[in-house]
Amino acid sequence: MSQLREIQQAFSDGVINGTYHAVAGAIHPGESALRSVALYRRLIRFNYAQVLKVTYPVLCRFVGERHFGIVARAYLKVYPSTSGDLFPYGRHLPTFLNELQMSPLLAELARLEWACHEVHQAADAPRLSGDQLLTIASVDPSCVTVRVHAAARILRAPFPVHRVWLALQPGVPTDEVVDLPLPNEETAMIVTRGDGKVQVTPVAALDGLLLEAMADGKTLAEVERMAIESQPEFDFQRLWATLLNLRVISGISVKETA
Repeated sequence: MSQLREIQQAFSDGVINGTYHAVAGAIHPGESALRSVALYRRLIRFNYAQVLKVTYPVLCRFVGERHFGIVARAYLKVYPSTSGDLFPYGRHLPTFLNELQMSPLLAELARLEWACHEVHQAADAPRLSGDQLLTIASVDPSCVTVRVHAAARILRAPFPVHRVWLALQPGVPTDEVVDLPLPNEETAMIVTRGDGKVQVTPVAALDGLLLEAMADGKTLAEVERMAIESQPEFDFQRLWATLLNLRVISGISVKETA
């Protein structure tokens, strides 16, 4: 093992999987190199576990630090970091929990926390201007699409997972009780950022479906049809009030007609 690239790859594999004896010998024969590589491996595993703990604090609180540490070490083996940027590390944890066939609550809670992580780091964007609001009201809705704020996420879940997230926030009384298992009822949540803090707001399931459609580029006319087909008396003014209050929409696009 003389090529630098081969040594680097073996070192990376050894740190992640624990097979570091061969690479330690290639770096420098003797026990000192073996001890150094083993120590480095422990530090790396600890650091990546801490990154997951910071990214998923509610999940860690929910399952306990010991169990979370076991999951974090297993996750590193299956989904090792591929970048020097630690921000994206952990994005596959919801998938990993599903692959382990653990409780669906854990995967949904992780999915919600990852959305919170992205929203916390997202760039700021301006509010909708008065002119844009007037445009929405005055043009053909089949020509209008909206842009969802970079610091906003819309999630749908098969049960109200936000109840667990809210109950385990810092400062919430320790006697706060959430009845488990959660009821099987489709739930939608909007994750936003206000005054530097991440907020999770539950909304009606149909609201979540319509917001997803907007985010996917459906025109306002298409979204209106979806709403009326599901609920003929749907209140669009209420929905728009919610979007404006939470700053979900950051802009609009108007397609020119021939």
